[in-house]
Amino acid sequence: MLLKVVVTLWLCAIAYVDARTATIPNWLTLPAIALLGGWRVLSGGWYALSAIFTPLRVSFSSWIQCAVADKRSWSVLLFMTLAWGFCFALWELHVIGGGDAKTLMSLFALFPNIDFAVFLAVAVLVLSLPLLLLKLRRRRPRDFLQTLGKRLEEGSFFPTQRELEEEGRPYAWTFCLPGVIYLWCLW
Repeated sequence: MLLKVVVTLWLCAIAYVDARTATIPNWLTLPAIALLGGWRVLSGGWYALSAIFTPLRVSFSSWIQCAVADKRSWSVLLFMTLAWGFCFALWELHVIGGGDAKTLMSLFALFPNIDFAVFLAVAVLVLSLPLLLLKLRRRRPRDFLQTLGKRLEEGSFFPTQRELEEEGRPYAWTFCLPGVIYLWCLW
């Protein structure tokens, strides 16, 4: 219960700081990435080493294997690594900012499973679609389609760094809210 309260307060702090300053400082995200991600790397690495050395009859001390090595740890590490790569790609393509990417990486280190990924994707869609419609409410569909056609014609489908900095909005709450809901209802 205490862990859930601490994680909830942490996600609320990220959303609040992002809404107030439009930035998410490293001190809010990097400890979670280092601790949780580091634990996933260690436990997945121990399992991989035990899988390699067990057939060779080289044994680790049993307490280390029991403490950190299980079959699931390898798949968790693989999923987390893929999720982090996806977050990095979104950041590189200027779809999300660096703080948003670090927040997502922290969440995927905390919940490294496909259930959370699907829940997060659906929740972000449900939260973001109304925001997009509000943003586009004064634009005519024809203007929107012309702008989209021009971007595709120029080969610049993704935003530029300048566009992200000037037109980007602090939407970390769209990641944090699903994280809190998943934490309390599905974890």
